Amino acid sequence: MKEMTVKEAGANLLPPSKFLISAIILVVMLLVGFFAYRGAQKSVAPVDSPQLTTLSQSALEEDYGLRVQLVAVTAAGGLVDLRLQIADAEKAWAFLEDSANFPALRVGNDVDLRVSEDIAKQGIQFEDGKSIFVLYPNTQNVLKSGDPVNIVFGNLQVESLPAQ
Repeated sequence: MKEMTVKEAGANLLPPSKFLISAIILVVMLLVGFFAYRGAQKSVAPVDSPQLTTLSQSALEEDYGLRVQLVAVTAAGGLVDLRLQIADAEKAWAFLEDSANFPALRVGNDVDLRVSEDIAKQGIQFEDGKSIFVLYPNTQNVLKSGDPVNIVFGNLQVESLPAQ
């Protein structure tokens, strides 16, 4: 009878161990999901400065050496592709040298799509005719093809244009 008691006691210890491992894996997965969600939320920022000067696309090219090539929703709606062509390398460099002027996308009047500071600080080769490609996370699919969007550079915004 002592053998049965020992075997039963050993058998009872095994399932709680499996339960504990499953619980730890579940907690880790929940934490990873939570932090991934929080990180995604930071890429959508409420607009906090309504004091913007709106300029036309031709003024952007003439004054700051940048031409808008494309704003498009891509990757099954998960990303927004912005392409700017450098029309005048000196003007573009002087303008984008200040990281506050790195472009953001304004959707409607209440949401800005931004990239991380690491991406904004990456070097750009300023040569006439070269293009700048920036991909923005389209968190919560706030921008859809056909929606109006403004490109915001610091306290300037380009006139609204439809996303493709």
